[in-house]
Amino acid sequence: MVLILDLITPFITAGTAKKKKKKKTHCNEKFGTFQSDEMGHLISSHLLQQNHQKDPPKHPTNIMEHALVKQLAGHKQETREQALESVRKYLTTKNFSNAKQSQFDKLWKGLYYAMWHCDKPIPQQRLAQSLGELHLLYARTRQHVAFVRFSKAFWKVMCIEWYRIDHHRLDKFLLLARRCLHFQLKYLAECDWEESVVDDYISKVLKKIPLSGDRKVYNGIPFHIIDILLDEWVKVCYGEPEEEEDDDDEEKRNAQIKEAVSKTPLVKFIAIFQDLSSNTDNIKILRDKIKEDLLKDERLREWDVLQPESTAQDDETYHEDDEWHGF
Repeated sequence: MVLILDLITPFITAGTAKKKKKKKTHCNEKFGTFQSDEMGHLISSHLLQQNHQKDPPKHPTNIMEHALVKQLAGHKQETREQALESVRKYLTTKNFSNAKQSQFDKLWKGLYYAMWHCDKPIPQQRLAQSLGELHLLYARTRQHVAFVRFSKAFWKVMCIEWYRIDHHRLDKFLLLARRCLHFQLKYLAECDWEESVVDDYISKVLKKIPLSGDRKVYNGIPFHIIDILLDEWVKVCYGEPEEEEDDDDEEKRNAQIKEAVSKTPLVKFIAIFQDLSSNTDNIKILRDKIKEDLLKDERLREWDVLQPESTAQDDETYHEDDEWHGF
């Protein structure tokens, strides 16, 4: 079987050898638009076969892009691994690593539709894991700019495409979001939580898109992050919990988790949600979700991330914000 990389190599060569004037498209999307240039079309296979698939949006495509999507979403592990290896090699090329944000956006558009095609639980789990692990490709070489752009592209595509996801596909995209958040945090951990990298990730990724508070971001995205953040944080800094533990083991484990969390900048991440919840310009349902399901989570107090009196202060602020005192 011809490797997928061999199939796309002519397109890579064409994209780097020829310089053409490119037309930019414009739209009113909050998170920008995907410019039409050759490099972004190499693996950005967000495009489906219009004659047979009615659900997704229609875009022009070519057979190579469509084939790569199908192989990424395939049930055969060998085929899927070959396609993933092509993507891994492409992601780590110098041309792509130094590319503009629009190229990362287009690549994630293709990976998103690979997940769209994947329709059985086990392949979905494997694909979500593999796509999440792509973030770690930049950890070994400390390519922080590429990591931030790759992470930003994921959340941008998710925010733009979220409203198209029907209830049959929702679970697998929630899983994809969980895996990608996990490996984004794992990247930061592998970089020893370097302050500049963490600050860039928070300001240019989380606060820019999924946790921006912008009303164009579908509620399901920040809600899901609220639900999974602390669980994924524990997995990253401590590891997966054991299935069966007695009381002594659980107490010991909790102490170890507290120590591990104390070495991480979780406070900075919680501050994002505190800002969102205290800003009355944000919708009430989001502020309530943050206060009830995250800021009141007892783990934050056990880990000394929040002080015990914060609950009372949050409640007081909540009532002051929502109470009407007349004119």
